[in-house]
Amino acid sequence: MFSQKHPTIDITHKSVPTWYGGTKVVPTSKSEQRKMKAEILKRDPKAVVVDSKAKEKDLDWIDRIEEFDAFMD
Repeated sequence: MFSQKHPTIDITHKSVPTWYGGTKVVPTSKSEQRKMKAEILKRDPKAVVVDSKAKEKDLDWIDRIEEFDAFMD
């Protein structure tokens, strides 16, 4: 439906193998996020990379709404 030339990539979590042959999703450290972001932007400079800093900025408005709702109760 929508064509997007540059992908949005979330680097806040990664898949790692488990002891029993499966995989699980775990959070990435800030240093891993910096390395991954640099590599992604080197390959595609216009890619949109979502890291922990971007999520903090984007979700801050939810906290303000919850605070206002608690104030009004």
